Amino acid sequence: MKKNITLYVMGEKFELLLDEDFFEYVKDDLHKLQNPTPKDLLFFVLEKDKKIYELLKKIDDNLN
Repeated sequence: MKKNITLYVMGEKFELLLDEDFFEYVKDDLHKLQNPTPKDLLFFVLEKDKKIYELLKKIDDNLN
């Protein structure tokens, strides 16, 4: 089932249509984006990038 989400980030309105299970997965991240400080945004992006990097590194290590 799809879920309609309205999100405001830095004063801009976004309307998203997300699968319910994906929404549950990103719900906390979406809340963090509602009223972030520049520092919050920086750490949020770096944290996500680090997780993706580590996951890709593990996959690469397992393939080699």
